[in-house]
Amino acid sequence: MRFAWSSLFVSILTLASVFSSAGCKRRYEVGDKVLVEWEKNVYPAVILETNGPTKIKVHYEGYDPIWDETVPRDRIKGFNEGNAPPPEPPPKVRAKALQAAQTNVYKIGDKVRVEWHGTMYPAVIVGIVGQERYRIHFEGYGNEWDDTVGLNRIQQR
Repeated sequence: MRFAWSSLFVSILTLASVFSSAGCKRRYEVGDKVLVEWEKNVYPAVILETNGPTKIKVHYEGYDPIWDETVPRDRIKGFNEGNAPPPEPPPKVRAKALQAAQTNVYKIGDKVRVEWHGTMYPAVIVGIVGQERYRIHFEGYGNEWDDTVGLNRIQQR
């Protein structure tokens, strides 16, 4: 009888170690908000698609889709469960914006009207993302409504 109990105990320990191993972690799914290592910092992102068990396509929150990328799973540092502000943009993002700022039609601080779902709303240019791509803030609304738009959605005020 003593042998049966020790066998059962070993079996239970083995099962517990299997279920607690890395293979049983929750899989990341499309739409999950995660933290991703990008250019030596960690940025909030949303999963756009999964390409097998090791590659995940993400969109960095607050950034233009031109920065979307497929990353290896080890760059995902966990789920984003808070509203912590992201770090400053990486140098390559700032360089692209600086280059575009010299030739773009609008400048930071310009008051404009921006189309959203067929209606024009007052907004202000708060950032330059790239060639005729702007980060805008809708006046009278919270920062969660800020958007990245192209020239085709903007009118002068």
